[in-house]
Formats: sequence, structure tokens, C-alpha cells
Amino acid sequence: MYKQLTSEQRYTISVLLQKKCSLSFIVETIDVCVSTISREKRRNSNSKGVYEGRLAVLKTSRRKAKTPGNRSISPHVRSRVFEVIRKEQWSPEEVAGWLRKEENLSVSKSSIYNWIATGSPHQKDNIRRHLGHGGRKARHSPSGAKISIPNRISIDLRPVNADGQTPGDWEIDTILGKEGKGAIVTLVEKKSCFMLMEKLDAGKQAIPLAHTVVRLLKGTKMTVRTITTDNGTELAAHEIIARELNTSVNFAHPYSPWEKGAIENMNGLVRQYIPEKTDFKGISSGYIKQIIQKLNNRPRKKNDFSKPIDVIKQ
Repeated sequence: MYKQLTSEQRYTISVLLQKKCSLSFIVETIDVCVSTISREKRRNSNSKGVYEGRLAVLKTSRRKAKTPGNRSISPHVRSRVFEVIRKEQWSPEEVAGWLRKEENLSVSKSSIYNWIATGSPHQKDNIRRHLGHGGRKARHSPSGAKISIPNRISIDLRPVNADGQTPGDWEIDTILGKEGKGAIVTLVEKKSCFMLMEKLDAGKQAIPLAHTVVRLLKGTKMTVRTITTDNGTELAAHEIIARELNTSVNFAHPYSPWEKGAIENMNGLVRQYIPEKTDFKGISSGYIKQIIQKLNNRPRKKNDFSKPIDVIKQ
């Protein structure tokens, strides 16, 4: 069976041919068949019919790069990919989708992951530090734990069309600082992936949080049809939110984070900028605004790699 020659074998063939060795001797030396040597000479000799090892290796590499499934990617594309990752901290899939859509540059997310994997983690500007670590592990609590939220309305009673296909379906959650001190409220509109967030000076106190949510959502002038949240006691004042925004606030089933997957995913992206165990005392309102701008200008696969800020403008 035919096997590709290695670079070492090609250099050996070149040296032995220069010494006027016979084909039979070359075959025995590198352990290949005569037809392989003949084919190699025919395909990779120079214009004068002379076989040189360096040229043979070069011609083979060029030929391989042009074959389907092995097309070489321009150094410009790789440079552009890394430039976007360093500037925007987007995932490889988001980078690939955005470049294909906006700049007509074709590169797969697999190629980007391969480039990242081949880079040394000890480089001064290691590209890995610009990427998030994906979603968080779900935290499980004993089933049947008591939920102390008065008049909570179950997600089972949420309108059946509140599936994120129509503008106005929101999800809310909070993320906590080091040792559970300090809190940030996060909101996301499911269809556009447009997000809002604000640091809570009063921490997880329910009434201040409710007024913050109302102010943020009213400020956007966007539709608020439904709001879905988890069973954290910081949402105990949900009736204020529902009344002020003329909407329904529905609570997911206990320990079922997938029922509010949009905000879980968004919190994972926020954690790319505010890692776990961060002391929120060092988080300024200016930095919060930078994160909001970053995430609302981050292309999303769900919307064919359009940015949330562009989707809501439409």
C-alpha cells in the first residue's frame, strides 16, 4: 500500500541520486517500492529533471495545502482572529461567525481552537487569557427546600408564547462577590440577547433590587412582556416589579437553571470580566458600563452572529 514519504526520506533520495546509486539500492535503503521512487522523481523534480530534497519537500507542502480539507489559511486571517479575541474577548465560534458575516473571512471555530492549542501558555501575551472558561457548573441543593417568597407565581403559569421568539421576554438573576458580599443584578432580553446590569449598593435586599430592575427596564423603553427568575429571596419584592412594569414575574422550578438558560449563559459571560471570588468593592460603575457595552456588541450565534445592540435597533 502506498504511503507518503517523509521529509527525511526525500532528502535521502536526493543524496543517493546525486551519488548515482541505483533505484534498487534506494528502494532497499528507505524501504519503499520502486513505483514510489519513480512517482516521487516525476512529481517533485525541478524544470531540468533534477531531484532536490529541499524542493521536493516544498512542492509537496504546497500541493497538500491546496487539496480539499487542507486548504491553507492566510496569515492575515489568523492575525485578524487573534486581534478580535484580544480586543473583544469573543469565543472562537463567535469570532468565526462574525468574520464570515461581516468581513467575508472564512475560518472555522475548530481551526481557531487548534491555533490556540498550539500556542505556548508561557507566552508573554497568551491568547488563552482573553477567553472565558465557558458556563458554570450547576449548584445542586437538597430537593424540597422551603422557598420563602410570598405570592410567587410558578413558571408553569407563564404565557405559553414566552419562549424568547417574540421581543419582550426577560430573565433576571444576581451574581455575588467574594464571600457572598456585594451583588450585581443582571437582566437579558431573550430574543435579542440584549443585557443590562448594575451593582447593587444595598446588596441582595429585595425592595432596593426591585426598584433598580424597574428603573433599568423603564430606561430602555423596550417591551417587557414577561420576566423569569429563580427562587432567590432577593426577588421577594417581585410584586413591585410586576405592578410598575405591568408584566408578570414567573419563578422557575427549584434547582432548574435550564428554565432560565439565557441569563445563566449571560452570567457566564459576565464572569469573564468579573471572575468568581472578586471583591465587588473594586468594581466601579464605569467598569460595569464597559462590560455592558462589550456584551451588547458581542455577536451571537442565535441571531446569525448579529450583535444584540443591532438586533434591538431593527
